[in-house]
Amino acid sequence: MTTTVVRASSSSSFLALVPRLLECTPHRSLVLVPFAHGRSLGALRVDLPHGRGQAELDSIASTVIGTACKVARTDAIALAVYADETLNGGAPLPHRAFVDAVLARADICGLRVVDALVVGANAWNSYLDPSMPAGRPLAEIGSALIDAPDTLVASDQFSAAELPDPDPALARAVARLLDDVDRVLARPRDRARLSAARQGAADDIVTTLADPPALLEDAARTRPDEVTPARLAALAFCLERPALRDVALMQWAGDITVGDAVFDAQTTFGDGEPFPVDLARPMWGEGPAPDADRLRHALELCRRVASVVPRERRPGALSACAWLAWATGRSSHAGTYAQAAVEIDSAHGLSAIVLTMLDAGRLPEWIFERPTSPAGKESSRGSRVR
Repeated sequence: MTTTVVRASSSSSFLALVPRLLECTPHRSLVLVPFAHGRSLGALRVDLPHGRGQAELDSIASTVIGTACKVARTDAIALAVYADETLNGGAPLPHRAFVDAVLARADICGLRVVDALVVGANAWNSYLDPSMPAGRPLAEIGSALIDAPDTLVASDQFSAAELPDPDPALARAVARLLDDVDRVLARPRDRARLSAARQGAADDIVTTLADPPALLEDAARTRPDEVTPARLAALAFCLERPALRDVALMQWAGDITVGDAVFDAQTTFGDGEPFPVDLARPMWGEGPAPDADRLRHALELCRRVASVVPRERRPGALSACAWLAWATGRSSHAGTYAQAAVEIDSAHGLSAIVLTMLDAGRLPEWIFERPTSPAGKESSRGSRVR
């Protein structure tokens, strides 16, 4: 939700800035940017409501503004609608009723409106400035930020959630390793049917699985494209099992000490001991903010695991992707991963939970915190609007 400081001195430069804030170019979306003292605090994207009555539009607008108000020290907003419609001079701007509802709620909450813009198929325009009846050319957006020519991002809000194309040989190797581990653990008599080399490889993975936090921490420190097939299989094994998957997520949201504590708590919980509440809080988005780079690394790691395992074994990794995307404020991506998981396994627990949280508009508490520099001053990340 944050990015490098970029000065936006006009409406067109603000529109050029939005894709950088979101790391995508949104389609069929309302993007709301909260500000504190002229500095952006990130960006919130929601799907444009279609075919809704005014009462529903008012309700959605209240939720959008309410979410913006949860961001610490918000005192102003700017919004941009990304629509498929063509903007015609003299015709009402698309989604006017929804935008008016959002602006009305902002006024009720005492939020200053910096700008309210629409980007159509052929032009852009302002909901606040009646002096632009024909709109302005889209080319102005691309050339608005002279110091940031790469601001426009081609991918939309869903493209980045597509799993990477797997190497077929790697996928076959991981599938075979997982099958061999299953044989060694669940069907010991099948062990003799494996070659000595395959027995040895499976045994090595089983040995690795004896200390899940060590495996997970090693993965957190390794580039996803450098993780070996054996480690990918071991990670897939963990992500398939809810108890070990939760260890992974909480450890990646914290550190190996947290992972050890969660692993021990999972073990004693199975023996009837209560699970410590403090260890579970991050799962619901409560507590101190995790390291965002560590979470993003974990997300790329789980995306790689999901891309190389057989489809029927994918929900565990997809649910981990969903939670990690949710934890970093990428609700659209979280929904994509969770929906893909339930399409494979309709009863998949964590994926269903993530979808429920998304439907309720719930985001982690740390998403609304504003980072500060070590000196206690406001972070150098964000954007300024004059």
